[in-house]
Parts: sequence; C-alpha cells; structure tokens
Amino acid sequence: MPSASRKFGFVLLGVVLGLAVVEMGARVAEAIWPMAPERPLPEPGAASCLPDCMPGLAQMPEQPKGLPRGIPMVPHGRRAWALPPNTEMVETNVAVRVNSLALRGPELRAKQPRELRMLTLGDSSVFGFGVAEEDVFSSVAAAKLSAALNRPVTPVIGATPGYTSVQALHTLQDVGRSVQPDIVVIATLWSDLFQSETPLERAGGQTHPLATYRVATRLLAPWLPAPTVGWVEGDVGQTGDARVGLDQYGRTLEQLVQEARALGAEPVVLVLPAPIDLDPEPAPDRIRAYRSMLLDLSARHALALVDGPTLFRRKRATNADFFDQVHPSSSGHKKLGEGLAEALMVEEQTQ
Repeated sequence: MPSASRKFGFVLLGVVLGLAVVEMGARVAEAIWPMAPERPLPEPGAASCLPDCMPGLAQMPEQPKGLPRGIPMVPHGRRAWALPPNTEMVETNVAVRVNSLALRGPELRAKQPRELRMLTLGDSSVFGFGVAEEDVFSSVAAAKLSAALNRPVTPVIGATPGYTSVQALHTLQDVGRSVQPDIVVIATLWSDLFQSETPLERAGGQTHPLATYRVATRLLAPWLPAPTVGWVEGDVGQTGDARVGLDQYGRTLEQLVQEARALGAEPVVLVLPAPIDLDPEPAPDRIRAYRSMLLDLSARHALALVDGPTLFRRKRATNADFFDQVHPSSSGHKKLGEGLAEALMVEEQTQ
C-alpha cells in the first residue's frame, strides 16, 4: 500500500501535468485567436508597442553634432526642476538654447513699443519634443501673426518637459513680469493626466509569461476593472511621477487665467491633440474629462480656443504628424501653429 508521501507525490504530479496541459491549450488558443493591435493611449512615456501599433509615425531628426547631448534638469524650489539657464545642448535630437530665465529660446531684449509677446505653458509637447525652435507651434503662429498684423510678435516658450499645470502656474508667477506677455497660451494636459486603460496583461508595458493568465484575462476583460495609476495630489516630486487630480487641475486652470490677466495678458486655451483622436473610437473618459476642463474654461471666460483634436481631424492629420502617442512632429506643430494663428486673428477682429 503506497505511503502518504507517495500519494501526495502522485497528486502533485497530476496537478503539475494538468496545469501544463492547460498552459499548452492556452498557447494553442492564442495562436488561433491573435491579440488585436494595441491602441496606444496618450501617456508621458512612449508605448512599448511603438512603432508597430502606430504605422507611419514621423522619424526623429538626426542627432546634430558639436553640442553635448541631453539637458540635465536642475533643482528648483517651487517647480521641483527647471531647465539650466544659459545653456546650449541637444535634447530629443534637436539643438536647444536656454536663456537666463531658464526658458527655451533666445535672450529676451527690452520690449519694443509695438511688440506682442506670446508665452506658451505646458510640458514637452509644448516645449517642442524633437522639433527645432523655429518649427515649434508658437514660433509658427508668431510668424503668421507678425505678417498679418504688420508688427513684431515674439514667441516665448514657457513650457518645460514633464511640467504639470501646477508647475506651469509657478512658471508664470516666476517669469511673467520679466516676459511681459500679451498672450498666454494655456496648453497643460498630458503631464497632469497619467493613466493606463490597456488590458491587464499589458499593464506597465509588460506581457505576463503565462498564456493561461493572458487568455483568462482576455476572456474576463468585460468584468475586470482597467488598471490605473493613482492620482497624486499636492507637491510635485522631482522625479516627475506625480500627477494632478481633476479637481486641482480645474482650480489651477482658473489660477492661470487670473494670473495671466493680472499681468495684462489675454489667456488662450489650446487642447493638445493625439493620434488617438484620429481613430473612429472616442478618447477614453479620463482624457475627455481633462479636456472638458479646458473647454469649459474657455467657454466660462470667453477665451480664444484651439481645439487640437478637431483641428487635426479638419486638417486630415495622420500618424506622420506625431513622433509617438503624444508628441507632435514638425508637421503636427505646423498644423497647431496655423490653428493658433487663426484663433488669435479671429479674436483680434472681434475686439
């Protein structure tokens, strides 16, 4: 008669063999039931599926020579980090110059009597990820406005990679009096919002090693909650991991409008587009909720509005207008700049 230990061994072997059969069955099921292409959602970091899930993306420019690569951020008491002042380096494969105000672009001279200054606030999409300074949308809009109005229009890039609306507000408070803007473009979005609504087995860009888990997750997907990255209220950490909750986002947008007007500037709202807007499916609810805050802000205060998603659909944008799921390419910035100039010209004519 077999001992208890041998019985346990047989049972354990049976369980292991059973699980192996289930795993093999799941792998066969995956082979005949291929995973649908991942729909890359707007996130601060590039999706792991790129470029396969987004054919036709723009190629990053070639690395320029003769300058150090990368801009090391420096600590900043109010904003957690900032661009190092008076620097010339290469960031995302383009030459970047930083002035004494720690803003991308040339040193600002004394403001001329007829000069208009346009300050843009946001994160890397507004800063010009992978885009030369003269091709950033604010530069494109300024050139068009200058020609149309027959007066100098100076673009001032007040955006910094990774900045949330809170950091944008602190930037405006820190440099507003020095810049003397006539127009303040509020375009903070992606670094305030960070979430993942991808299938569970792909959360964090990882694929679970067990086919059984992957198949089960797909079968149960309608009843399982999507994974999310929790909201972090309050101070922004120097790692840039913190994001701004929806209520605080709305309050900060109001403060940005008030601060801009206190400086004598006219606030303008720009809603950043993404390749996801070119899909037939609507953007996820959380993204629409944050964008709605911007749209409501524009409506309540009667501000000029550039609705990026609508603009890009009207201009028949494609994946080639983006480098990834959030950053516009040079052609994307051109479309945004044209839209911004159009909105400001309409505003000028109605005043």
